[in-house]
Amino acid sequence: MELRNIKTFIHAAETGSFSAAALRENYAQSTITQQIQALERELGASLFIRAGRRVILSSAGHAFLSYAYRMAALEQETLMQFRGEGEPEGEFFLGIIETIATSRYMQRVGAFLRQYPKVRLHVNVDTAPRLRKALTHGDIDIAILLDPYHEGERLRILHHSPSPIAFITAVDSPFANRSVCLHELVDSTWVLTQRGTNYRKKLEDDLTERHLYLRDRVEIGTSKTIIDFVASGLGLSLLPAVTVADAVRTGHVAVIDVTDYQIDMQLQILAADERWLPQPLALLAEDFAAGLEEEG
Repeated sequence: MELRNIKTFIHAAETGSFSAAALRENYAQSTITQQIQALERELGASLFIRAGRRVILSSAGHAFLSYAYRMAALEQETLMQFRGEGEPEGEFFLGIIETIATSRYMQRVGAFLRQYPKVRLHVNVDTAPRLRKALTHGDIDIAILLDPYHEGERLRILHHSPSPIAFITAVDSPFANRSVCLHELVDSTWVLTQRGTNYRKKLEDDLTERHLYLRDRVEIGTSKTIIDFVASGLGLSLLPAVTVADAVRTGHVAVIDVTDYQIDMQLQILAADERWLPQPLALLAEDFAAGLEEEG
């Protein structure tokens, strides 16, 4: 039983697609099919149910998946044992939310890549809910996101730390440099992140409970543009404090002191609960978390 076939089976099981597994492993789709068929002949069982372009694990496939994870993990443990302190290397998939990708925290990922030049990261920037799904489906190996702290969803939390959300305005706005209540802000124009961003949804849900809503909203896809629009007086916004830290420090925008409301988010590093975490990704998570603790 060849380990490469077992790894192919794992990727196909996680993605639900032979073509997606082929892209991830840089194989032709016909090669993926041959590898799965070889496994099925060895095991004497069909591992997948074909449903059009998608594939679903059969009962035998579900039973074999736990063994496949254990065999893949044993290979990693063996390599780590006999390679000792060799330089980390490999190709991996990182998911990260846009507001973290454009913050100073991303410098830690850059420093990691400079330290370990044989590591190749493919970075997928998306919303926190989509990154959680991508982890469980096997599309990414590790995720860095902001979310309320909660366990489960077949994910394990490698690190979590508080990450406040800041309300921002232009420096010459009447809301700058004074305390306000949330209801005083709702009639202003708001420059918001895309729908699906968890802290935006949290704000709108909480406003609904207070029988309030944002009357005028502009949606912008990137946090840098949001900050620039707010600075030019086009509206108010809310973004992670770390994302706006440099703009606040340089006087580009001002933070609004909202006395009766706050959004509690956690910066989290997540991995799939049942999958082996390769050594380079474990090191990346450790380096990233250590840097956050130093700042804290």
